[in-house]
Amino acid sequence: MKYIRRFDRGLARGEAAIAATTLLIMIAVAATQAALRNLTNLDFSWANVALEHMEWADSFLQKGTLWLAFFGASLSTYDERHIGIDVLPRLAPPRIKQLIRAVVSTFASVTCFYLSRVFWLSVLNNAKEIPLEYSVLGASDEMIHICEAPAQILADSGLSSPTLFCAVRSALEVFGAKMSTPDVALQLIVPAMFMFMAIRFLSRALAASAAFITNKPPEDAEGEG
Repeated sequence: MKYIRRFDRGLARGEAAIAATTLLIMIAVAATQAALRNLTNLDFSWANVALEHMEWADSFLQKGTLWLAFFGASLSTYDERHIGIDVLPRLAPPRIKQLIRAVVSTFASVTCFYLSRVFWLSVLNNAKEIPLEYSVLGASDEMIHICEAPAQILADSGLSSPTLFCAVRSALEVFGAKMSTPDVALQLIVPAMFMFMAIRFLSRALAASAAFITNKPPEDAEGEG
């Protein structure tokens, strides 16, 4: 149990770091976008050009909000601040309280696992649709993803592949996630966070089960060094 709790704590720290970084980037992007829009009202032509190059900002801020929401939900389960009905645990004796905690945590883990699976399949289904801006006409007159197009076809079409996205896309393919656009790829945060919450609830269920069997309260995870 000690190693599971340490892993859980490390996972929570990683989630908090990513959430904080995402928030800081969102603040920087939103502030830059707002400043440029104000400058366009002062007839700065370069501000208009800069805004055109930040057409991705609105989509990024929307997806960033989604990321923050699910990181917050996952971290709330770590701190045990998620919504819970705790009338019975408050009235029950300590050992029965651990049994209730084990049952409830197991049910929550199974629920989060299946929600993760449903959203995973949903994202994969959305990824099947390749928009025109991410497709190119192949040698046999079929539309192929720009990341899969040979260099010669891209050169003949006057296009270039988005290197960063294509690299991320290749990495995600290892897990069976063949993403069509960056927006779809960012939606993977939903099944990922549900899976993290499933693992976290499962670890709580195991700890509570061990406490019930041994009739000893579980050690305070936060009290460990």
